[in-house]
Amino acid sequence: MAIINSLNSAREKFGGLLNSFKNNAKIKASFADQILDNAPMEFAIMDLQGHYLYANDLYITDADLRKKIIGNDDKYLFNKLGIGAECIEERMNHFQEVIKDQKATRFIEKLLFTERNSTRYYKRHLFPLFKDGEISGVCIYGSDLTAVVLGQNELKYMAYHDKITDLGNREAFFIQLDQIITDIPRNREKQVTAILFCDLDNFKLVNDTLGHNIGDKVLKEVARRLKESLRKTDFVYRLGGDEFTVIGKHLKNEYEAVNIAKKIIDSISEPYQIQSHTITYITVSIGIGTLPKDGDDRETIVKNADMAMYTAKKEGKNQFQFFSKEMTQQSINRLKIENNLQVMVKNRIFENECEVLYQPIIELTSPNVYKMVGSEALLRWNNPQIGKISPEIFIPIAEETNLISPIGDWVLQKACKDLKPLIKDANKSFYVSINLSTRQLKSIDILAKIVKTVKDIGVNPANIQLEITETGYVEEQSDILKVLDDLKNKGFKIAIDDFGTGYASLTYLQKIPATALKIDKSFVSNLNVSSDDNQLVKSMINLGRDLKKDVIAEGVETEDHLKFLQDNKCTKYQGFLFSKPVDIKKLKILMKKESIY
Repeated sequence: MAIINSLNSAREKFGGLLNSFKNNAKIKASFADQILDNAPMEFAIMDLQGHYLYANDLYITDADLRKKIIGNDDKYLFNKLGIGAECIEERMNHFQEVIKDQKATRFIEKLLFTERNSTRYYKRHLFPLFKDGEISGVCIYGSDLTAVVLGQNELKYMAYHDKITDLGNREAFFIQLDQIITDIPRNREKQVTAILFCDLDNFKLVNDTLGHNIGDKVLKEVARRLKESLRKTDFVYRLGGDEFTVIGKHLKNEYEAVNIAKKIIDSISEPYQIQSHTITYITVSIGIGTLPKDGDDRETIVKNADMAMYTAKKEGKNQFQFFSKEMTQQSINRLKIENNLQVMVKNRIFENECEVLYQPIIELTSPNVYKMVGSEALLRWNNPQIGKISPEIFIPIAEETNLISPIGDWVLQKACKDLKPLIKDANKSFYVSINLSTRQLKSIDILAKIVKTVKDIGVNPANIQLEITETGYVEEQSDILKVLDDLKNKGFKIAIDDFGTGYASLTYLQKIPATALKIDKSFVSNLNVSSDDNQLVKSMINLGRDLKKDVIAEGVETEDHLKFLQDNKCTKYQGFLFSKPVDIKKLKILMKKESIY
C-alpha cells in the first residue's frame, strides 16, 4: 500500500518507479504486474506507434477485450467501445505532443458513447517512458470524473434555476439582463427590450385555503403557461414567491410589449384544474419597463418595472401598466383600435364603419382651365365605440397586425364599384388612384386578387392607378418589382407616392415601372419658405418630365404653391386649394365642372 501511495503522490516519476520494479532483484516482476493490475486508477502502456502493450482492469473492464487490445491502437478500442470517432482526435493530439516534447501532459477527456447515447468524463495523464535515455513508450493513467462533472453541472444548474418551476431564477435573470444592458451600445437597429414584472393576483389565497402543495402545482402550471405565451426569443424567470419576470427581446417598438402582456394576462387568468380543485381567481398584474428608455442600468430598469407592476395592482389588478403613464394610456388606446379593427375584419362589417372618400387630381389642360382627370381613394374609419380615427393612426396598426390586406381588398372593390359608373358619365381616361401597402405587395396572391377584382367588377385596368410609397421597397424589393412589372404589363398605372421622402429615389426610379411621381406634400408646403425645398421640387419636376412620367404635386393649398408649380411646368395637382376629399356624390358633381378652380 505504501508503494501505491507513492505512485499517487509522485505521478511524474511513475515511469521511473516502474523501471525500478523491473530492475530491482528484491522485487519480482510479477509483483509489479500485480501492483499495476490492482492500482486504484486506470493504467495502460503504448509503444510509440500507439499500439497497446499493457492495460489494467480499470482501464478496460472487459477481460476479453483487454486481451485483444494488445497490439491494437485507440481506433480499434474506440470502435469496440462505441465511442464517437471525433473523440479520438484529441487523444491522438495529446499522444503526439508527449512524444514530440518528451514530457508529461494532463487533460480532461470527454468521450461520447454513441450507441448508449451517454457522455463520460475522464482525468487523463500521459507521460513518456525512457529506455537507455531514449523515449520508448507512453504511459496513460487517470480516473473516471463523470460523477464529479455531472455533480458540478447539477450544482451549477441548481444555482441558476428555480426548484419548483424549473425556470431560471433571480440570479439567472440578473445575468441575462446585465448582458442585454452591455449590448445596448451595439444595438444599431434601435430595437426595444421589454422587462415585464408579473405578480400573481390572489395567489396567497391558494396557499392559505388549499395548502402549499397545491400552491406549488399552481406555480408549475403558471410557468408552463408563461413559456407557451412567449416567443422563442423571450425569456421567463421566477424571482421567488408568486413573482415572475419576462424579458422580451428584439421588439420593434414598445407596443409589441403590449402583445406579450396581453397574451400572458389571457393565459394566466384561465381556470386551473389542480387535482380535484378548480381555481378561477388567479390573475396577473404586469409592470413594463423598456430598455433603454426606462433605464440603462440594472437597478433603474428593475425598480421602474417593479413600480409599474405595483401601479397595475393598485389600479385594479389583472392588467398591465408601463412605467410611463403616458405610454400606458397610448397602449390602452392602441389596444382598443387593434381590437376593434380585428372585430371589423373578422365580421366583414366594412360597410358599417368605413367610408371611401375621393380627393380630385387636377390637370391644367389650358390657360385657367383646371380639369379633374382622376381622384385618390382615401379610407376613413368611424368606429361606434371609439369614434373617428385618423388613417395616420389606424393604417400603421393594421399593417403591423396583418389586417391591412382584407381592408385593402375592400377598398379596391369599393373604389372600382364607385368608379365604374363615373367612367360612363365622363371622360374614359378618368382614373382612380388606390394605395397599396408593402405588406399587400408581399402577399403571394396580390396580383391575381387585383386582376380578378377589376375583371369581376368590369373596370378597365387603365382606369386604375396603384400608389406605392417608395420606402416600401427597402426590403425584398426583387419580389415587389416582379409584381409591379406584371401589373403594369396588364395595363395598370403605377405611381410612386410621397416621392422624395424615402431612400435612394434615383435607384428606385431606375427599377420601378412607375408611370407617375407624386411629390410629397411636405416639400410643397414649404415652397417659397425654404430655398432648399424650392430647389428640390424643381429638381423632382424636371426629373419626372425628363423620364416622361406624370408629375403630380400633393398638398397644394395656396395660390403661391400653384404659381411656383406652374412656373416650373408642373401641370398636375392634388390639394385643398382645389378640393378636400369628398364622397362619391360630390365627386360626380365636381366631374361635371368645366374647371374646378
